[in-house]
Amino acid sequence: MSLLFPIYFAGAMAIGLPILFHLIRRQPKGNVPFSSLMFLRPTPPRLTRRSRLENWPLLLCRALALLLLAAAFTRPFFRSASSTEFASQGKRMVVAIDTSASMKRFGLWDDAMEVVEEVIGDLSPADEIAVVTFDTQPLVRFSFEQSRASSPADRAALIRSSIQETVPGWGATDLGVALPFCAELASTYETEDSAGASTQPASIVLISDLQSGSEMERLRSFSWPETLRLDVRQISANEPTNAWVRVLDSSPANSQQELGSAADEGDRIRVRVSNLSTSKDSRFELGWADSDGTPIDVQAIQVVAGQSQVVRLPLSEKPATSVRVWGDDVDFDNTQYFVSPEPRSFEVGMLENEPADLDPRDSLAYYLERTPFGDALRSVSLKRAKKASDLASDFMTMPLVVVTRALDDDETRRLEAYADSGGTVLYVVTDAEVQWQNTVALALASPSLVVEEADVTDYAMLSNIDFRHPLFATMAEPQFNDFTKVRFWSHRRLDGVTDETEVVATFDDDSPAILQRSVGEGHVLVIATGWQPNESQLALSTKFIPLMLNLFAMSTPTSDQQRSYVVGDRVPFGGADSVTLKTSDRNARIVRESDESIILEEPGIYQLDGEGEGGTFAVNVPENESRLEPIDTSEFERLGVLLADSTPEETKLAEERQLQDVELENSQRLWQWLLVGTLVFLGGETLLVRRQT
Repeated sequence: MSLLFPIYFAGAMAIGLPILFHLIRRQPKGNVPFSSLMFLRPTPPRLTRRSRLENWPLLLCRALALLLLAAAFTRPFFRSASSTEFASQGKRMVVAIDTSASMKRFGLWDDAMEVVEEVIGDLSPADEIAVVTFDTQPLVRFSFEQSRASSPADRAALIRSSIQETVPGWGATDLGVALPFCAELASTYETEDSAGASTQPASIVLISDLQSGSEMERLRSFSWPETLRLDVRQISANEPTNAWVRVLDSSPANSQQELGSAADEGDRIRVRVSNLSTSKDSRFELGWADSDGTPIDVQAIQVVAGQSQVVRLPLSEKPATSVRVWGDDVDFDNTQYFVSPEPRSFEVGMLENEPADLDPRDSLAYYLERTPFGDALRSVSLKRAKKASDLASDFMTMPLVVVTRALDDDETRRLEAYADSGGTVLYVVTDAEVQWQNTVALALASPSLVVEEADVTDYAMLSNIDFRHPLFATMAEPQFNDFTKVRFWSHRRLDGVTDETEVVATFDDDSPAILQRSVGEGHVLVIATGWQPNESQLALSTKFIPLMLNLFAMSTPTSDQQRSYVVGDRVPFGGADSVTLKTSDRNARIVRESDESIILEEPGIYQLDGEGEGGTFAVNVPENESRLEPIDTSEFERLGVLLADSTPEETKLAEERQLQDVELENSQRLWQWLLVGTLVFLGGETLLVRRQT
């Protein structure tokens, strides 16, 4: 027998009261003095049989009534054989282990493995477990299928073996991807003996440092399962100070200056040094480092905790591969690998027949020459030609050709082949002569196209502009999309355009102003007016340069434009059947994948070589990994995640045992029979008293 509230058995001590009352002899209430006894010494009465217990049945009834009443308050019950040994219901859990770069801090990974051992040690034979490691992407190390297939004795060893070689990588922490993945894994796993998902209680045990740079916002849009709980096991670090560096502008003042050669005083790059808000130190050293990590040209710098400072760092005269900061407690994010961009040269081709004595203000080429296509990473020159054969057919060096005169059929087909390979051709229709009609009809593949001079009263304006088109996309915001001040004095009407041709913009008379036809990898565009002042105000407006730059951006080859990536980014290598990836300590051959890209998992300087491909680029640790301030677990609740109860497992087990005892006691209700017995003895006590009186 067991007692639900054994403390109430202390009430059984009241059994002594009847015995005490039975032993007490009543003294006479009155005191009568006798004169003959006043000189005698008082003596207490001797114990006789009259001082002993006289009414045993009455005493027994009273004592048993008190005992039964106390026993009723203890709520006794009998445990069945099945409930004598309590066994908790099996649980299903996913252990998510953070392997991002921030876990490289001293001691953090060892602490994480200790937590894993605790989780393994708390497993019961009925539990099911899966182990997932994650940074930017989750990876299943130990599945539920393996858990079910292994015996409880072998399961712990198999889990340890699955993560034995696992170490923190260099990727970012993306909880917004990892937790939904684990939630789906825990909620949708189907057991062999159930038609649907398993009905066992499910939880996710998250083992992470939870640094503030973790990506979590995707959790907001994820519908968290109602039956799933997140058990957060946060790993804390003792390093109080962390500083990191990022290159803001990889283009030095002199774009022709290469890293590793002699640097002039004006050749500098902009770098930002940041200091963690919890840092205790503010003095650091900043400089270059070679491939072996040897410091070069180190200078002192002071950054207040929680602040950043931008420094114009001179290029090193010695060969260097990275910018580095020294003097903090955490070194995994102290290095920023750097590749000086190689400037490239392009040409913009122009087919024209403008007279040499033409007033510059009436020349299309005059305004095109003054468009700033170039920047620190590219130089762009205008090449004017009379024949299409005089222009380069490779769009890699000449991505844009502007045509301002009517062409014959051979020249038009030549430019179509150029567009098919990836180039962009812009036809500027300067008049409505039949030669232009033939040229535009062939360029737009519209045999029935008719070109006529439009009847413009006063002026015309653009309307129905497609701001989703790359030509206008940068001007889509309200402060830039006003074209009402750009007026056109004359333009041409283009009728009979096929449905395959896209109308990018029209004039206010609904005739097409700008049209585009996609040809292979490139584009053919037609504008039905000129930009010089005798035709329109376009060249003198603030819209002309953005339009020309967007047109050039549509044409510029993207290969080798990006020189810096972070770990986890996809690096494209399209254009070759195979490429070679080279660094200072590896030479791995990468076979072309279906998505024509590779993912690099370590920071460093890489060289990519292949047919038609090539270039050197840097891969760095994501900056968010440097933001090491711990986040509060309440942030998960704000994003809709249901957190697990933090009560220890022993306490939970005791509470479950207590609930089971309450259920047993409620079903048996032995206290009612004890109360009945109490009433029986009280009734017997009453009868005995009446008989004696």
